Amino acid sequence: MFSERTFQAQIIQNEFQQSLHAKDLEPGTNTRGNIIKRKMKDYFTLFLETSSIHGLNHLVASKRHPFEVLLWLTIVALSVFGALYLSRATWTRYQSSPTVLSMDRDMFAWNTTFPCVTICPNSKLDAKKLRAYVQSSSEPDKETLTKFIIGISNATYETFDTIPVYDGIPADKYVELVLNLSASFKPTLTIGATGISLNIIPTITEMGLCYAVNSKVAIYNSPAYRAANRWDRVVVHNSTFYIHPLDGEVFAQVINLSTSYDVYLHGPLEVPDISTRHQHSAEDFYMKLYVTALTVYTSSEAAKLSVAQRRCRFLHENILQHNSVYTYTMCRMECRIRLCLKYCKCIPHFYRRIGDEKTCDIRGLHCLYQYKDELYKLQDKSGKKINCGCFPICDDVNYVIQSNVLQEWFLGTNLQWGIVTYPRMRYRRDIIFGFTDVLVAVGGMAGLFLGCSVLSFMEIVYFLTLRLICYTHRSASK
Repeated sequence: MFSERTFQAQIIQNEFQQSLHAKDLEPGTNTRGNIIKRKMKDYFTLFLETSSIHGLNHLVASKRHPFEVLLWLTIVALSVFGALYLSRATWTRYQSSPTVLSMDRDMFAWNTTFPCVTICPNSKLDAKKLRAYVQSSSEPDKETLTKFIIGISNATYETFDTIPVYDGIPADKYVELVLNLSASFKPTLTIGATGISLNIIPTITEMGLCYAVNSKVAIYNSPAYRAANRWDRVVVHNSTFYIHPLDGEVFAQVINLSTSYDVYLHGPLEVPDISTRHQHSAEDFYMKLYVTALTVYTSSEAAKLSVAQRRCRFLHENILQHNSVYTYTMCRMECRIRLCLKYCKCIPHFYRRIGDEKTCDIRGLHCLYQYKDELYKLQDKSGKKINCGCFPICDDVNYVIQSNVLQEWFLGTNLQWGIVTYPRMRYRRDIIFGFTDVLVAVGGMAGLFLGCSVLSFMEIVYFLTLRLICYTHRSASK
């Protein structure tokens, strides 16, 4: 093959020299423009004749019938189209779905994240503080003011219509008012593991002021973080609390809650929203929640892919405007904020306001109540899901309640939660079709349709650079 190519190259070079000499003798052919065109044509012919891409040499072979040239041109064009079409399909697959979820089944080979809880007391206000505030107010209608403050403290998308109209307090002061009048939340937190210290973090949610345990992201919506107008990442000194099957049954307890409450179970890297399932406990009841975990984690190789490829986001890959970190639930909250601005030109007071956004007054909240179904379910009136562009977090833990025991308790309102049955499997997001597979597939297509390789493409680069320079220099010197 090499000797044949060398022989062909020698023939074409001789033909070039003869044709150049013959054309130089023709009258009117020695103009600069004609010489440049002839040189370009000859150089292009040299490339087609000597290229290792199959079929190109038939396009410029001497003494070929025009029909033969047209036939080979069609064959080469179809081959190029086939190679490009299948290569594009391969590249699309690599960009859209290069990952797969596989299962790990050795339950003793990993640790399980202890569940996080967010507790939302049903009585968020201190009765004495509220009474003192109302009595010191100059508002003559004390009853309406009291109902208004209670309504604001418990305001959600489902209760906006129950808040009475009151214009005596600016909308941007709602959160500050609720925080100043909030009841003290100082229950006793214990955990059945040595060397572990968990904190209770106040956090502002779509359900009002709540308190999170074992959460790594609740601090980004804490009153202190917002009051300081912070947007930076918080360095969490307490590492994530993991447990192992050899640890046995591990529980945590919150004792002396002193009020009824709703509790939300979720992973440490998530927060609850209005659509998150919750469990309710009345006052003077002892709730015991026993759960098992379903973990999805991302391998280090898959983590190197782009967000669109792995279709998940890490905490630091934040695209949200109203939060400092990314979680799936926070992304859904951001989507609700955009809808609120679209429907009523304002946002509820429990969201963080940026720029020139307006906080909803009572009339604005009543306006949002008319769209509560769309905002709650993130669906339009026809039931079609609204595209919020939210990806799940890459390292996520979901908890399934296996047992929910609620019994009357004369010693106060208590909560216990933990893991009794350890998960026997977990999901790993890994690469099933990587960049190496793309190269192999594209190379196979190029070899199948065109009979070329990487060297063939390097040959094209060579003819467009170094070989072209040498050819031009030699032609100019002649």
